[in-house]
Amino acid sequence: MSCCTKSPKCAAALALRLAFGLSLLLIGLAHYMTMAPFKGMVMSGLGPLEPLGALWALLLPALMIVGGALITVNMYMEVGALAAGVALASIPVGMLLKPILGGVALPDVMPAVINSFIWLVVYALVIKMSCCKKEA
Repeated sequence: MSCCTKSPKCAAALALRLAFGLSLLLIGLAHYMTMAPFKGMVMSGLGPLEPLGALWALLLPALMIVGGALITVNMYMEVGALAAGVALASIPVGMLLKPILGGVALPDVMPAVINSFIWLVVYALVIKMSCCKKEA
């Protein structure tokens, strides 16, 4: 695989892809390194879905690590994009379930929801701007 960095657009796309992929990978690793508080945060406020939250707390970092690594190395981009997309899209959905199921105040979760949508916008840009071509 080669990346053409002669074009400013492709150089920017390469920098964005590397920064995004590595950031996602490192966040996934950090979640595993601090699993007990992360699991508690994911589970809290989900009411009857707390067991599902516990399971998702184990799966979410794995999706971040796999997606981030594959996007960083520009291999199996379909798998990397799917893993990263599922991980990132699940965050605002889970956060917005907390006011409905667990009585958490909506203003308490909105900063995290807005932050996750910023990540989703960057994710969309990374996938859309990818101009690295595989050699035949």
